[in-house]
Amino acid sequence: MRFRFNFLYIVFFLGIIFFIPMTKKLVSNPEEFYGIAENQIRSINLQYPVEIKEINVALGEKLDSGQLLARLYRTDLPIKINDINYEIRELQVKRYMDIEQQQAAASKLEAKKAALVVTYDQKIAQLQTEQAAQLKVLSGIKTIDLESATNGSVPDIRLQRILSLQKEKQLEIKQLDVELSQIHAEIELAQAPIDLRIKKLESELELIKKQEAELDIFAPQSGIVGQLDFMPGEKIEAYTVILKIYGTHPDVVTTYIGDGRLAAIKLGDTLMVGSINQPEYQVPGVVLGLGTRIKELPERLRRIPDLKAWGREVQLQIPLDNAFLQGEKVKVTMTQTAALSFY
Repeated sequence: MRFRFNFLYIVFFLGIIFFIPMTKKLVSNPEEFYGIAENQIRSINLQYPVEIKEINVALGEKLDSGQLLARLYRTDLPIKINDINYEIRELQVKRYMDIEQQQAAASKLEAKKAALVVTYDQKIAQLQTEQAAQLKVLSGIKTIDLESATNGSVPDIRLQRILSLQKEKQLEIKQLDVELSQIHAEIELAQAPIDLRIKKLESELELIKKQEAELDIFAPQSGIVGQLDFMPGEKIEAYTVILKIYGTHPDVVTTYIGDGRLAAIKLGDTLMVGSINQPEYQVPGVVLGLGTRIKELPERLRRIPDLKAWGREVQLQIPLDNAFLQGEKVKVTMTQTAALSFY
């Protein structure tokens, strides 16, 4: 059997040789990637347990920023108020006991001071009486020189003793006054931190009593109620999500950039985000986040779903007034322009 050479074989062979490197280049260095348009979901929760009094919105309802969402009541407030009142009373008792103890010590010193004054005054008065009697006796003796008798050794001893007692009295009183001053200073120092703590607790109590009234929750942003699992009358533990708010339009696109393009992307770069269904519709997207590791692409974002691929997660900020739907698959084109800002 005779082999017939077909020119198409050559064309097919050359096509394969040309197609393989081009395919590898497109796979490793593509100009376009897929992404998902979405927005950050805002969860509403509180750091304390509450009871729902009113729910003013419905699931799927469109919200305006600042709109009243619900009226709640903090179920932990009665216990908290009781605890604070108990602590205030405990501090007041401690302050009273400390002051009583210090004042008792001060009263003891005051009594000691008074007794000391009386004792010294009695001794001095006795010596002064004895000195006066001696002078009277001496004044009746004509033959004795009164001046020399007055300045004699007997009257001098009494006078010196009187002066000595007066100095001792002053020194001991001064020492007791110092101790009294220290006690009064200790009373003030002991009161200051307790008074400060009581004042702080009273302020906290006043704030809590204001919160004891109905607690109003308002929408932090415009959007749509995407989750609402509770009804009026239900009690919710702290940090439980009460409801979730989704943006009306997505403001973030999450995409994955392949290994071959990692060095070509940096924060602040602007890529083009386009609709797959409407190729003519495009909006700019600013790179606002870059992943720190290489991850496997979700199946929905692979160019060939059955072929695993890896890339670096990239988040793009897009204008709020876009026409994309939440969760819509979009196309990201590696066309970098100057950095933009949408807010």
